Amino acid sequence: MMNTRLKDIQHLTLVHSSCASEPASEPLSKGMATIVEGRDSGYGEAESINILLVEDNPADRRLVAERLGSQHKGLFQLFFAERVSEALQILTEYKISVILLDLQLPDCRDLESITKIHAATTGVPIVVLSEVEDESLALKALKLGAQDFLVKWHTNEHVLVRAVQYALERKQAEERLYHLAHHDTLTGLPNRKYFYDQLKQAMAMARRNGHLLAVMFLDLGEFKKINDGLGHHVGDMLLQMVGKRLSACVRETDCLARMGGDEFIVAFTVNHPEDAHITANKILETFTPVFVIEGHSLHVRVSIGISVYPADGEDMESLIRNADMAMYRAKADSNHASRFWFYSSGFNIKTAEMAELEAAQSRALDNGEFHVYYQPQVDIHHGKLIGMEALLRWQHPERGLLMPSYFMKAFDETNFIVTIGRWVLSEACKQNKAWQDAGHAPLVVAVNISGQEMRHADFVRSVRQALDESGLDAKWLELEIKEDDIEADEELALSRLTEVSALGVRIALDNLGHSHIPLSFLTRFPIHAVKIDRSIVTDVATDANHAAVAKAVIAVARVLNIKGMAEGVETQEQLNFFRTEHCEDAQGYMFGKPLPSSACTELMGKLKLSGAKAFQA
Repeated sequence: MMNTRLKDIQHLTLVHSSCASEPASEPLSKGMATIVEGRDSGYGEAESINILLVEDNPADRRLVAERLGSQHKGLFQLFFAERVSEALQILTEYKISVILLDLQLPDCRDLESITKIHAATTGVPIVVLSEVEDESLALKALKLGAQDFLVKWHTNEHVLVRAVQYALERKQAEERLYHLAHHDTLTGLPNRKYFYDQLKQAMAMARRNGHLLAVMFLDLGEFKKINDGLGHHVGDMLLQMVGKRLSACVRETDCLARMGGDEFIVAFTVNHPEDAHITANKILETFTPVFVIEGHSLHVRVSIGISVYPADGEDMESLIRNADMAMYRAKADSNHASRFWFYSSGFNIKTAEMAELEAAQSRALDNGEFHVYYQPQVDIHHGKLIGMEALLRWQHPERGLLMPSYFMKAFDETNFIVTIGRWVLSEACKQNKAWQDAGHAPLVVAVNISGQEMRHADFVRSVRQALDESGLDAKWLELEIKEDDIEADEELALSRLTEVSALGVRIALDNLGHSHIPLSFLTRFPIHAVKIDRSIVTDVATDANHAAVAKAVIAVARVLNIKGMAEGVETQEQLNFFRTEHCEDAQGYMFGKPLPSSACTELMGKLKLSGAKAFQA
């Protein structure tokens, strides 16, 4: 068997006419064939790309080697295996860039080979080489993790090389997407999502080993005053310097992250609660020297709240919430100095401002201060209005019209988010039905759903009630939810979203682009649409990384036959990009800002009368 295989390997090295008449000059390693003559000028001095060909047919192996080597000498280093078991061994020994996989192997048949290889090495793109042309088989292979599906007898040199190239490009886009999803772009620190992932693992390990785990929630005092008074660029530089000082205070095994704004968080194992006391003092000391930025000497105080697992919480949410509460206590007692507090179940740290806001929330709902605005969603290839996103606004009697950025965090902290969420859902369904009853063309209304709403026991009932009371057909309602809210409890989310989908309601995954979403995630959940995050859309015409991320999201949507929508389109360049990439829908100021329901009714009336493609740009 060994001699036969070595002969096959030697055949793979003799694919060029310049050396076809001579045997291999030196013995080759088992399972590897190298195409080494010259370099393709298009790739310059690029390193060889390691390709693993899993194929038991010698003729097909030789053909693949010829196609990869004829015009791209030196670019590819080819490994081969006849069985999946051999492929798995090679994957442990070498750094493989792409896998070319036959589906009919001695030890695996059909899709079983993809399942086994993908489970062992989820990061390596798989390109299937199939004997049969079967669209259903191709779709199943893609859903199981393959990046491309080629029919052998339809595949020439150009198609094969392009498939390898595309697989690598998509992998690089996924890696960029993963980095964006897990790191704060300003400070370079892990972000909220990555911290949650790490904390979940740390708590599981602490639970198994009986260790203690400390969580510190940090907030910078007077940051808003610095940011507003000296400019956002100074505020950004301050956050970067704070990130560096905090990084110097923690160990490599600790998880430090920026939660957003001027809030940071740290999680680390301790032997005793007193160890957290020592670390907190170390952090306070690092804030003693002033921060010098553009000639300004800034004294910045930090308030730290500390909770310890398992005494202060046995689940992630409780541990973070209690550290946050302790931080508010430290801030309230700081007297303009840096301070830390350990959480205690015996104190109530709500500030007067928070208490006043809680009362104001209920009064505002009773007084009719909340309003639902609607932003048009457009089919960008036909210029048609196809939907509206419902957006909450607060018409405050003293502060005027308030955006969600002002009040949503407080709503989330006080659980008012569930109450106001039900109200928005009900109002949006009633309004959409009213538009239909007035003779306007049916369209989808999209409503944002928070994690708290989805996890609430009455969530599905509240959706059904909103539909029943309004008389709206479920197919004209879309619920938008963020990946973080799904990941907080995937099994519960799967159950709730499946129930809602069974009603006929559409589910959209919101803010995609800062989230690393594998195909398995999108195929497991009843997702009907994905929305590309506005932070990606903003720079898509000028930033190659963001453009690559957007293309990757659109490609994933196309593979799974779900709709893609670009969020926050404001310029013709952005619109042109998404049209070129065949993204179906978009919303943003390019088509219209969020409007009161009356203004939307007027807009639809004008569209109805004109019969024109008013959004065709």
